[in-house]
Amino acid sequence: MKKRNSGLLFILPVMMLVFSGCARDGDAAYKEGVNALTVQEYDVAVEKLQEAVTAGSDRERTMRALGLAYMGEERYSEAVTAFKEALKAAGTSTGELECDINYYMAVSLSKLGEYDEAVSRLDSVIALRPADRQALVQRGQLELYLGDKENAKADFDKAVAVKKSDAGIYIDIYDAYVKRGMESEGAEYLSAAKNADSGKLNDFDKGRLCFYTGDYEGACNYLEYARSTQQAGPELIGLLGRCYCLQEKYENATAIYLGYLEENPDPTIYNELGLCYVTEGDYASAAEAFHNGSEIKEKNTYMQILKHNEIVCLEYMREYEQAAVLAAEYIDTYGDEGGLMSKEYDFLYTR
Repeated sequence: MKKRNSGLLFILPVMMLVFSGCARDGDAAYKEGVNALTVQEYDVAVEKLQEAVTAGSDRERTMRALGLAYMGEERYSEAVTAFKEALKAAGTSTGELECDINYYMAVSLSKLGEYDEAVSRLDSVIALRPADRQALVQRGQLELYLGDKENAKADFDKAVAVKKSDAGIYIDIYDAYVKRGMESEGAEYLSAAKNADSGKLNDFDKGRLCFYTGDYEGACNYLEYARSTQQAGPELIGLLGRCYCLQEKYENATAIYLGYLEENPDPTIYNELGLCYVTEGDYASAAEAFHNGSEIKEKNTYMQILKHNEIVCLEYMREYEQAAVLAAEYIDTYGDEGGLMSKEYDFLYTR
C-alpha cells in the first residue's frame, strides 16, 4: 500500500465524499477508493476509482476523488485532468462541490508552475466563498509570486480579517513574503503572529514561529514533535534540517534529509541537503546532492537553482572543465540575465 509523504492532510476534513443517493454500477469500487483515500493509500485509491469511473459511478464525484488521489501521489498533471473532467460532468452547476474542485485544481496547477490559471481558478472559488481563508491566502501567495504585491496584500488582509485570533495564518502569510525575499514587507504579519494566542497553534506552526524569531533550538523541538505525530512533508523536513544546520548540528540535518529522500525523492530536499554540505565545506557531496535533485524531471521548480548550485560547487572543487560544460548548458536553457553566468563560463573556459 503506497502512502506518499505529500503533506496532503488538508484534504481529509473537507472531503464531502457522500455515499447517499441512488445506487449505481461502480458505487462499490467508489466506496473502496474513497476509503483508501481517507487512509492515504493513494495507489489503491487510484485503482479503485478508475474502476468506478469505468463501471459508471457518478462521474463528477468520482473524478474529483480520483484527482485527490493523484494529488496524494504528486501526479499533478493527471490531477488537473481529473478535476477538469469532474467539472465537465457538473455541467452548469456552480455549487459547493464545484467550488471545492476548483480549489484543488488551483493547488495542483500551482504545483505545476501554472500560476495564472491557478489564480483564475481561485477567483471562481472566492467569488462563491469570499471568506474562504485558505483560498484567499493561496491566491495572495500566487499574486506575490507574479509580482502583484498590492492585490496579494489585499487578499492577505481579507484572510486575516475573517479570524484575527488565528496566529497560524499570520505565519503562512509571513512565510510567503520570506520565500519572495520580502521579509520587511511581511514583518507586520510576523509581529501579529507573536502577539496572537500561541496556545492555538499546532506544533508545526510553533516551530515556524520559533524559527522566524531566531529560536532554533525551540523550533527543532516543536518540529521534531510534529514529525513524530503527523505525516511529514518536504516543508517540515526542510525547515527542521535547516534549524539543525543553523545550530551547526550538521549530522542531524543530513540524517533527516537522507532518511526522507530514501522514500521521497524531492528536489527541494536535495537542495537543502546540498546547502548543508556546502556549509560544512563538503563540496563533492553538495555537488552530488544538487545533481541528484536535478535528475528529478517532473514538477521540478528547483531545476534552475539546483543546476546553478552544482556549477558553483564544481568550481570550488576546481573541476573547471565539467563546470564549463554545465555552465554552457545552463545559458542555453535559461539565458543569462545580467551576464553573470556568461562571465562565469568565460572564467571556467580559460582555466
